[in-house]
Amino acid sequence: MVARFSAFAPALLAAHAREVAQGARQARLLEAKLRLERTVMAQDKRRSRASHDLRTPLMVIKGYVDMMLKGTGGPLSAQAQRYLERIAKVSADQKDLIDRRLSPPVPGLEDLRPVLEHAFAPVKGRATPTLTLPGERTVPVRGTRADWELLARTLAKGTAGAVAVDVHLGPALEASQWLLRVQACPGAALTARTQAVLQQLAGRLGGTLAVAVEPRLEITLLLPGDDAFPVPAHR
Repeated sequence: MVARFSAFAPALLAAHAREVAQGARQARLLEAKLRLERTVMAQDKRRSRASHDLRTPLMVIKGYVDMMLKGTGGPLSAQAQRYLERIAKVSADQKDLIDRRLSPPVPGLEDLRPVLEHAFAPVKGRATPTLTLPGERTVPVRGTRADWELLARTLAKGTAGAVAVDVHLGPALEASQWLLRVQACPGAALTARTQAVLQQLAGRLGGTLAVAVEPRLEITLLLPGDDAFPVPAHR
């Protein structure tokens, strides 16, 4: 019996050492998690304060410009009118930029490509879709995975009856946006209900939808990228 215990002793000691090491590692991870949470909270406070400090003067400028455009300060020449309208536009654009960059983070999808590949996967009895996706890098986008998966499934179902389906994803002409275009040869019919669902999803994800039926069904979506990962320039 003593000999058998002696044989098991090294294994028991090794297991105990592993448990102690695992406990110490768990404690370090918990401490790191708490430090990260404190850092994120501090960054959120700084972002909120910076957003307020930058937005306040813009709102003051906008207020005075609006009053001048309404004639509160007296009649304006055509040149002064153009200058004020330009100031108002630049102020609005700057406010949108501040809101977009300094607003609380929105849940995002790390890569849109697998979602499209899954939705447009070959199905027996249907034409195999042609997918043209960026191959050199991921496609991070804002919005929840559930919304993107529903959008992709709706696009796939809406073009399921087509003889040929072509899906293209790439940078849009406008910076920080992705262009998703689905083209279907004769055989696909996009119902009003499906188009309404796509319109709602595109709006929820911060994008726009355009549908053309001639000479073939073409669904075009402009989708905002994730500001943390700039969209490559259109070529």
